[in-house]
Amino acid sequence: MKNFRDKGAAVSLGLAVLVAAFVALFGTFFSVIVKLVLPPGASFTWWKAVIVLLIALTVGGLIEKCGLKRVLPHALIFLAVLFVASVLSAQWLNVSLVFIPIFLTVVFTLAAVQLKTLWLIDSALTEKIVLLASTGHLLEGQSADLRIESGLRLLESVLPLSEAIVFRLTSEGELSPVGRARSSDKNFDSAIERQSSWRENVGLCEQALSRRETIVQPVEGAAGAARIVLPLVYENVAVGVLFVKINENFVREDQHLLEAFSGQLARNFQRKELRERSLPHESWWSSFSTRSAENRLDMISLVHGIIKEQSFSAVASSYLKEAHAIAYLDGTLAYLNRRMRHLAKLDSGEISRIDLFSLLQRFKTDVFNEPQLAIRRVLQTGDTFKSELYYAESNKTLDMQITLVKVPTDSASIHETNVPLKPACFLITFRDVSAVKENERLRSDMASLMSHELRTPITSIGGFAELVLADPTISEENREFLAIINHESQRLSKMLSTFLSVSNLEQADKQEFFKSPVKLDTVVREVVNDLQENAKRKRIRLIEQLNNHLPPIAADKGLITRAVAHLIDNAIRYSPERTSVIISTILESDFMRVVVEDRGYGIASSEQEKIWQKFYRVARDGQDKEEESTGLGLSLVKEIVEQHGGAVTVESEIGMGSRFSFTLPRL
Repeated sequence: MKNFRDKGAAVSLGLAVLVAAFVALFGTFFSVIVKLVLPPGASFTWWKAVIVLLIALTVGGLIEKCGLKRVLPHALIFLAVLFVASVLSAQWLNVSLVFIPIFLTVVFTLAAVQLKTLWLIDSALTEKIVLLASTGHLLEGQSADLRIESGLRLLESVLPLSEAIVFRLTSEGELSPVGRARSSDKNFDSAIERQSSWRENVGLCEQALSRRETIVQPVEGAAGAARIVLPLVYENVAVGVLFVKINENFVREDQHLLEAFSGQLARNFQRKELRERSLPHESWWSSFSTRSAENRLDMISLVHGIIKEQSFSAVASSYLKEAHAIAYLDGTLAYLNRRMRHLAKLDSGEISRIDLFSLLQRFKTDVFNEPQLAIRRVLQTGDTFKSELYYAESNKTLDMQITLVKVPTDSASIHETNVPLKPACFLITFRDVSAVKENERLRSDMASLMSHELRTPITSIGGFAELVLADPTISEENREFLAIINHESQRLSKMLSTFLSVSNLEQADKQEFFKSPVKLDTVVREVVNDLQENAKRKRIRLIEQLNNHLPPIAADKGLITRAVAHLIDNAIRYSPERTSVIISTILESDFMRVVVEDRGYGIASSEQEKIWQKFYRVARDGQDKEEESTGLGLSLVKEIVEQHGGAVTVESEIGMGSRFSFTLPRL
């Protein structure tokens, strides 16, 4: 049928030819009509049939191209002019213009082609409805029968059930049990008593179904026991009955739960029944069948039920503590939960007018001041954008995530894995982490206190070693031992400071620092000024190539300063005298880059990945004692940069120097 619809123009012209042939036969064989149409002695010749055919093809082509609404006024004018001309020619010239054959040709062609168009539209609409219903089926996790079993298990875990039976209404109007749950207590009733009780229960179910209302019947002699019968009705269509018998402690709230459960069962039953019917697009004559038309209405009811059930997920998100918003790829907001509306301070009138960018504008800070860059990065990379937004006026910190949601193709279920995915929408999430940040600050203060307590005895050891070394009566052997103690205590103190910094950054939450607007060029300039004396002692020249138009970034200034200082200090330490160290800041599309380039010894390619590991040191022949390090500096740089969402790189060649760099995101 689809291929047939794709050839709509050819079908229209074919119908026009059939209409012309019919009119020609009509004019040839029905002499009574011909006498009314043609003058005496005239006949319906072949050239007149050709004229009728050409007019039919012209009308059919025009309708296919322009539509009935545009063609109809011109057709009426043409017929009116032809009628006047045919009357005048018949009266004065005794010439027939075959008005009635042409009139019939035009009218029948208009009707045939328009009916064809309506039929094709109806067929396409039917297929779309069927496709939409099947797409909804892909969203469901289980079949109706399995959902009955899981639902009964749920009731058993909540209510003291003695018995629960689910009846389905068959096409013959009878109740057929399709699901049953009973308590584990043994029942010693006789077969006659059980049969009588069954008939009574079925009668109660038929009564509830006919009245279409819940029946609650207390059980005599048992306090709190009751039999509850609930009709399963959805969209005014009865599909079954739920019978429940409770032994004790039945309260009104239990009835509300049972009514909600019965509503779910009704939707499941109706959905299953509608899917078991023949599809309304399986034959070409389905558009003219009343049964197929009824099936189309049922399909719409099926789609409505699926949409209503799927909307529960949106309602459920209103109970989450996080603020959520869903936006389509064109920026239109599809949904905002209650928490998001509260954070963005939106009233009911603004929700329908706001879009994705307008929403993000309400959360702008000094750092997050270009939301469009974040959206662009998410679309280009497909990665989730994360950022922390701090608002000083309210002392509030929000954790923000922008995620590109990807879904399977139309023919795949959302429950399937390892299927091709395509972008569908954005998910924007805000989480208030103010309390968490406060706890992190307290934990950081505790770590600082502990590190101070560890440094104190180490400093004491070094200090007393220096004091004893000042005694001139100490022997040379003891003086050598004391010098080693002093040197190693200083080295241990430095290693402890660096190691504690790395450990703090490697904690599970990875948020042991406070972000604020930072300008990289200013940080680099301050570090270079601090290290100028070290560079001059080795006759090394520090060259700054800074970009003074860098926008601020969200970073911990102290940590970024430390990372830059480590790179420049390493470049000075491992460069020979009378060389240069070049420090550059570069603005890229989504990142800012800091580059430290030296003319030092260089690093072998086999070791360039290892230098970022803790305690790893590159061994060199003839290395000075002053050049020895703890092996933690580059590890700390890498950890700091990655905590800020950036990356570190190194380019080096033995004897030619090294080029260390790191990037930080602009937002």
